[in-house]
Amino acid sequence: MAAGLKEDEAITAINVTPLVDVVLVLLVVFMATAHLISHRAMKLRLPEVVHSDVQDMNAAMVALGADSSLALNGKELTRMELMESLKQMTLVNPDLRVTLSADQGVSWGGISSVLDDLKGAGIERISADVATKSRL
Repeated sequence: MAAGLKEDEAITAINVTPLVDVVLVLLVVFMATAHLISHRAMKLRLPEVVHSDVQDMNAAMVALGADSSLALNGKELTRMELMESLKQMTLVNPDLRVTLSADQGVSWGGISSVLDDLKGAGIERISADVATKSRL
């Protein structure tokens, strides 16, 4: 029995501790997801790369031109020929690495389409080739 209370008196105080706990958890959730929501809404112009890794010389090179032309190791191919060639290469080497080089004028839709084709051909290790910006 609480001090100073009689048996027939009702407890009129509200315990706010659970309410504060719930509000703090919701605040943390909103703070964590606000960045993701606002980041998706922004149109970004990505910067050039100053620091890049050394290109793997054993990787197959897929190039995507501004006119959506495709080339594998310097040889121009159609999309279907590229898929067939990559499937043959993965039969010989299941751990085949592919480096994708795309012209700056190619839309993200074109790049994602080629990435989808590479995944469809069984390529698991894909890297992007970038232009290195000179240091000042």
